Amino acid sequence: MGPIHSGISARAPRCRWLAWWVAGLIGWALMCPVLAAEDAPQTVIRIQLRWLHQFQFAGYYAALEKGFYRDEGLNVELVEGSPERQPVKEVLAGRAMYAEGNSEVLLARLQGQPLVALAAIFQHSPSVLLALRSSGIESPHDLIGKSVMLMDSRNDPDFLTMLLNEGISPDLVDVRPSSFDFSDLIEGRVDAFNSYLTNEPYLLRQRGIEYTVINPRNYRVDFYSDILFTHEDELRNYPARVAAVRRATLRGWRYAMDNPEEIIDLLKGRYQVAKSREHLRFEADAIRALMMPDLVEIGHMNAQRWNHMAETFVRAGVVEDTGKLEGFIYGEDKDRPLPGWVAATLFGGAILIVSVTLLAVHFFRINRRLQQAENEVRRANLALVEKLAEIEDLHERLQERAMRDALTGLYNRRYLDETLGRELARAKREGYPLCLALIDLDHFKQVNDTFGHLAGDEVLQHLGRLLRSRAREGDIPCRYGGEEFALVMAGMPLSAAWERAEEWREIFAESEIRHGQLKIRVSMSVGLAAYPDNAGTAEELMRRADEALYRAKDLGRNRVESAA
Repeated sequence: MGPIHSGISARAPRCRWLAWWVAGLIGWALMCPVLAAEDAPQTVIRIQLRWLHQFQFAGYYAALEKGFYRDEGLNVELVEGSPERQPVKEVLAGRAMYAEGNSEVLLARLQGQPLVALAAIFQHSPSVLLALRSSGIESPHDLIGKSVMLMDSRNDPDFLTMLLNEGISPDLVDVRPSSFDFSDLIEGRVDAFNSYLTNEPYLLRQRGIEYTVINPRNYRVDFYSDILFTHEDELRNYPARVAAVRRATLRGWRYAMDNPEEIIDLLKGRYQVAKSREHLRFEADAIRALMMPDLVEIGHMNAQRWNHMAETFVRAGVVEDTGKLEGFIYGEDKDRPLPGWVAATLFGGAILIVSVTLLAVHFFRINRRLQQAENEVRRANLALVEKLAEIEDLHERLQERAMRDALTGLYNRRYLDETLGRELARAKREGYPLCLALIDLDHFKQVNDTFGHLAGDEVLQHLGRLLRSRAREGDIPCRYGGEEFALVMAGMPLSAAWERAEEWREIFAESEIRHGQLKIRVSMSVGLAAYPDNAGTAEELMRRADEALYRAKDLGRNRVESAA
């Protein structure tokens, strides 16, 4: 045993010396690009805001003032927006490295511009059209022949898409470039004005002016907004800096939403914002409703939703296809080119290879074992990710099943009870009408007694398919119970709802429903009630619609009646 022990002792000093020498070379090679970066002056990171200083950009102020950018080693400058200084143009021109924009960021990407979305601060867009109630404008169709102020199709593509979704050619609307002067709407020089839910509604309320909100969300256009984005070159050359900017910004937004009064003090003091404290509080509350920070992770982006937005542009004819969407969402592009500083690291790596060769035999077995362990961990991680995805998909399907009627596939009564009050509150807050239709099949018991319950189920399913096919995106069709159905129509005045209900009644009454060899015809009665015409609460809306339904039945069935 003695000779073997002494042999190991003799080799050990040489191995330790070689290991220390290689470690020194490794450290020198890896430090080359770092030292080069430290020798250069710290870069000023310019973030272009979309508009003037206000609570809309609270997270950026918080990240700057609380030192979150500084903690990441960043020297950040926030640049106020203006009509001449728009986010997409500033980033593409290289005058800003980062910016915050709306759906025009996606539009520019689909048109071939090298932009990358880092985080969606607002889960829903605050962009709406405002019109004075006295103008009689209540829906996009009322804009035909009217003057509407927009920035342009690049900066307001959601409004253009809304018109096209509703079958309205933009040529039928008198679109004017925005003057950015809200008095043009108040004093009647224009019929509708592009606005933010977080800002202009407050001005109208302060003056006691009644107004109408035309929100693209009610017409199948629900876009992300206030998107933090950058240029592909920035992400390619400085991936760590991009991650640091995003991380500090989201940290700032969390702080701002937890401490809104502190941010309001900062806006009034440091940034000399002219808005009143009450106006800023209104803005903060409206932003919270758009961000939903207590329900959704701040900055969250869903690839399927981005794809839906892109396909919406294609259907509206704004772009030809979605081919350039790949690589737009931060974190999904796994084939991104290496940063420029890698050349220095590769030079050090060449020296490294020569040195490591001396120890290759010694470390071969260890490296192979580590590789095997890494592969096992990777496989385990992939299996875990797949299992989590399965669990999430199962959870979503169970949630969907819990709020669906098993026979017709429509929403059930529980879902209607949960959502009607919420939809009515949103209609009040955003200033648009809402209509509720209650539908009941005439003499349905006779169908069951004469033809059997399976034939009755076929009739119920037929009506469910009719309501689903005729519902707009955003409508809520439900089976309320038995042969009773309901449909909630946001943004729909009572007169338009009556026309729709009469159309359903005629189609259904003329339908020949087949069950085996049987041919069944059934009619339906409809009762309508609307906010603000007939009711101000969900309970009252339901009661008034029910009264109208019973009046329709008392007057002979197979008819539509609205609340008096």
